[in-house]
Amino acid sequence: MNRTNDVNTKQALLLAAVRVFAKKGFRAATVREICQLAEANVAAVNYHFGSKDSLYAAVLDHTFDLEKTEALRERFAVADDAPVEDRLAAYIRTHIHEIYADEGWSGVASDHWAIFLMEMATPSPHLDSLVQDHIQSYAGDLRALVSEFLGVPPTHRMVMDAAMSIWSQMFDPLLMMPITDRFRPPRPRVQENLEAFADHVITFTLGG
Repeated sequence: MNRTNDVNTKQALLLAAVRVFAKKGFRAATVREICQLAEANVAAVNYHFGSKDSLYAAVLDHTFDLEKTEALRERFAVADDAPVEDRLAAYIRTHIHEIYADEGWSGVASDHWAIFLMEMATPSPHLDSLVQDHIQSYAGDLRALVSEFLGVPPTHRMVMDAAMSIWSQMFDPLLMMPITDRFRPPRPRVQENLEAFADHVITFTLGG
């Protein structure tokens, strides 16, 4: 098989899988439907990924793009010895941009977050690895910052609750978008007011 075609087929399968898993979830999605959307032979998933499970794991890795996260961390980075308020603000700004900053917030970006939300609603067998490989480090970084800010240990209940409140602020527009789009007048989308939203979350968090 031509190597270029091989790479193109693998990428087409990955993007098709993102779309199908976002629409149907891990259990209901079928390899046949993914291959049809990718215009690939039905055996292509096994050839390139080994199984539907391995393909879904690749989709989760694609969803939590470490290169994108690192680029955003560099963009909003502050010195390691900066005041904790500045480091906490940089953390919030980084992750708000990670969630919402894709142009137009449509297509692959919205599909990624649909997969994430579907995991929260109906966990697949991959949820444990999703938490271990991707989410745990985000939560640990935030708890360390909140612990320093509050002056109590990271395991303190106040740290846990405060970290949950910060994440709730950042994720509320994502979770509520189907409803708030239907308000009259609709709530402006965060994607259209990204810096103002980040400033609000930072101000509210530090004030709280």
